[in-house]
Amino acid sequence: MTEEQTWRPLGVDTDEEIAEYDALHDGVPGWMANAMWAWVRQGITVRRSYRDGSGSVAMLDSALAERMCQTLRIPLPTLRAVEVSLDMGNRHLTAAMAALQEHPHPLQIVDYLLAHGGHAKAEELAEVLRHSRSAWEVGERAGRPGLTRRVPAGVQVAADSVMQRAGRAGTRLAKAWEALYGIESNPSAAYRLAILAVEDAGVAVVSPKNEKATLGTVLRDIEQQGDWRLPMAREHEGAPSREVLVGMMRLLWHGQHDRHGGQPSSPGDVSFEEASVAVSLAITLVQWFATGLLSRDR
Repeated sequence: MTEEQTWRPLGVDTDEEIAEYDALHDGVPGWMANAMWAWVRQGITVRRSYRDGSGSVAMLDSALAERMCQTLRIPLPTLRAVEVSLDMGNRHLTAAMAALQEHPHPLQIVDYLLAHGGHAKAEELAEVLRHSRSAWEVGERAGRPGLTRRVPAGVQVAADSVMQRAGRAGTRLAKAWEALYGIESNPSAAYRLAILAVEDAGVAVVSPKNEKATLGTVLRDIEQQGDWRLPMAREHEGAPSREVLVGMMRLLWHGQHDRHGGQPSSPGDVSFEEASVAVSLAITLVQWFATGLLSRDR
């Protein structure tokens, strides 16, 4: 860790003050806005040469700006240049930035430029996000550069390892991770995909002859068979590995309280925090099933 990373302002001394200062911030906090919008302006700017070859000038990449605004549904005036000039370049860029800054979800603009060939450098944005203690960082989604929610590096590495090695279940986990930590977080979809991932991994191991098996089926079969365990040389009598497995699966299965409609007592959509737990549980369960760590005492 560098000196710059550990430096904190004068007066930030207690554990509580340090925790508050170091906390990650969602959205676009005021202290990040100017630098972020400067990066966006660079992202939609290209250099166009004068006809006589005497130099070049900054102009709006109108094709990129129009495609982005169509995709993100941002009203944009007609800004197609009929000539290359310093005055027209300034006017078009200023007008485009005014339209973009009206968008209620500015991080979508940043994400689009990362994924679709914007002209600003991704590493410069990464620095802005890091220095601003943003909850977002430059990563990869669906095979393209994009914003991803910042998670501890060890967690990301462990999750990536399972996703890459677990076949179809790993693909589902990757989609669940994207749904949870992507720029347009969808906790309900993430939770649903997490359950499907565990079904993909667990059915083949526990209930391979049941073509209609669900996570509930796998859970029931494990409970009825009663002899599934993890390869632990020592187990606590109060928490045998079979009960830990069953408890994790019960938590995942029964925690998805939004999978059925028409229930007035339901608390509604699952929260980001609930989906975070579900995805974490699914990563561990898929790893256990996919790598053969679960076995039966026969």
